[in-house]
Amino acid sequence: MKLKYLLIGMSRTHDEIVKIFKGDTSIDVINEHLKSYLSEINCLQDLTDRFDAIQKTLTKGTDDTFHVIKYYLMETRDTFVTIKETELCH
Repeated sequence: MKLKYLLIGMSRTHDEIVKIFKGDTSIDVINEHLKSYLSEINCLQDLTDRFDAIQKTLTKGTDDTFHVIKYYLMETRDTFVTIKETELCH
């Protein structure tokens, strides 16, 4: 069984949020979770306002929604976001 871990780490507070998804979970579902997180910390509107500008600053191939959110959180909240995939052994 494969799993995906969404890690959100806040450098200022050393807190880390971990969300676990099934291995076949789409990036769209993960993006929705990130948008919900942004809404909780009152940043979703700011991201929406800056989305196109951020997308233009990213290199070709990494301008998808996940990378825009990742870049936004890194630049504005000193927060890292990553997805780790693992496979559970029996």
